Amino acid sequence: MIIGKKIFEFEEIDSTSSEARRRASQVEEGTVFLAKRQTQGRGKPGSSWFSPEGGLYFSIILKPFRDPKELSEITLVFARAVVSSLLKFGDLKADIKLPNDVLVKGRKICGILTERMSSGTMIVGIGVNLNITLFPEDLSATSIKLEIGKEVDRRKYFKTLLNELECEYLKFLKSSV
Repeated sequence: MIIGKKIFEFEEIDSTSSEARRRASQVEEGTVFLAKRQTQGRGKPGSSWFSPEGGLYFSIILKPFRDPKELSEITLVFARAVVSSLLKFGDLKADIKLPNDVLVKGRKICGILTERMSSGTMIVGIGVNLNITLFPEDLSATSIKLEIGKEVDRRKYFKTLLNELECEYLKFLKSSV
C-alpha cells in the first residue's frame, strides 16, 4: 500500500495542501493529510474551496519525480478514482470535467488540485462534498447526501476512495515505466 499508509488527521486546518507542503520533506510517499474543515481550502489558482464540516478534504504526497507535464495526467488518474468510488459507494454516475472537477448531474461534487514542488514532489488535494446540504448561491455544487438522499459515513467512503486511488495510482506507475 502506498496511498494512506500514514494519515495525519485534523479537526480544522488552514489547508491540507499547505500542511502537506510544510511536511513534504519529512514524510514518505502516499502520506495523507485529512481534515474535517479547512479555513483556507484552495481550488484552481486564485480560487478558494468551500470547505465546511460535512465534506472530505485531504491531500496526498506523491514522489514520482517525473516530468512536470504529468501533473494533468495525475489529476486525471485521481479523478477516475473518484468517479469509480462514487459508483461503488453510492451508485452515482459521475463525469470528469477537465481540468480538475468531478460532476454529478452537471454539478460539482469533487475538486482536485495537483501541485508540483521544486523538489519534484507532487501534492494532490481532493475535496469531496459528502454531507453538505447548503452551498453558496454562486456554486453549482451537489453532495453525495443530496444525490442519494441519506447521510454518508465519512470513514466508509474515505476507505472506498483510498482503495480506488491506490489502484489507479499503481496502474499509472506501471504504465509510465
